[in-house]
Amino acid sequence: MRRQHGLHLTAILVMVLGFALRAESQEWKTKWDKILPFSCLPDAKKEGKVAVAGPPGTAYRDVMRAFEKKYPEISLEFQGFTPANFTARFSKERQAGQYLWDIYITGPTSFDVTAKKAGELDPLRAVLILPEVRDESAWLGGFAKAFLDSEKQYVFAFQAEITPQVQVNREFIPESELNSVKGLLNAKWKGKIVIDDPRVDGPGSGRIALWSGQLGEEFVRALLKQDLAVTRDGRQLADWLARGKYPIAIGANDTEIGELQKLGIGSKIEPLAGKLAEAWRMGTGWGAVRLVNKAPHPNAAAVFINWLLSKEGQTGWATIGGRPSRRMDVPRITGLSPEPGVDYFDIDREERLQLRDKAKEIAKAVLQ
Repeated sequence: MRRQHGLHLTAILVMVLGFALRAESQEWKTKWDKILPFSCLPDAKKEGKVAVAGPPGTAYRDVMRAFEKKYPEISLEFQGFTPANFTARFSKERQAGQYLWDIYITGPTSFDVTAKKAGELDPLRAVLILPEVRDESAWLGGFAKAFLDSEKQYVFAFQAEITPQVQVNREFIPESELNSVKGLLNAKWKGKIVIDDPRVDGPGSGRIALWSGQLGEEFVRALLKQDLAVTRDGRQLADWLARGKYPIAIGANDTEIGELQKLGIGSKIEPLAGKLAEAWRMGTGWGAVRLVNKAPHPNAAAVFINWLLSKEGQTGWATIGGRPSRRMDVPRITGLSPEPGVDYFDIDREERLQLRDKAKEIAKAVLQ
């Protein structure tokens, strides 16, 4: 009798859960149908286009073109910018009362703070309505952790890319002599390290900011006193590393190294310290999306953002764009996608802006 009662109760719970799931499913479907371009009175179709400012480069443009294939009745106006160029243009447009953009895609930038304070960004959460987009299990660290802004509303990072903090030319320094980041403080490496100038925004300052948060300011000060060679020329930095003039490099560009390796130079360059968290920087690259306020095509923008953050959109970002997604259900990119189980220090979060500013101040004081 008790067993029958238990089965009956289980059946009731299953029915209730089923009704709840169907209700939730219907709720998002109703929202989605309202903006999809194939419904009876499609607001997005009436708007007919979406204006996206994004990263420079043909690969990113090709990713976005996949949206037009999915929704041919919404024309995509895509233009690539560097962050500095877009910020300057956006400011002039706003001063002139022009509202030309729906969406802005780029990495973390000072624009995020200034635009948010000026009320020039709209919250993203309200338009992220697809269950697969809001699925906690779909994103590295969960859905909420992908927001870079303190409010968890405005800047959603869909890319997570690891890059080595330090590169070592093993032709000149065997692993037995240097196998940890803390080992850089050994006096034997004085005058053998080159760094991308940490006194200005760039790879060098980002790396010492990360170490400031992970290993402390004293480590950073001690490292900067190791008679570092300083340059703002990425090609020169890679060349010095590859040829062994400075066999240890902080902030080297993988692309520059790769070009030299094609010429047979620097074939034994490798990241320092394996999978240790302090040996890697997890960043956003160009991959964070924002919804600009007073968007001229708000419904088309909602369709685009949900598509971009869906499994389909992020698969395109990974396979066409060649950059690693925060989504856990899309193809990984060897050497760029975060390794499972490693607690990376995500330096791109707004609350860590002070770390980057402080790191630059320390570098200016020590390096002068």
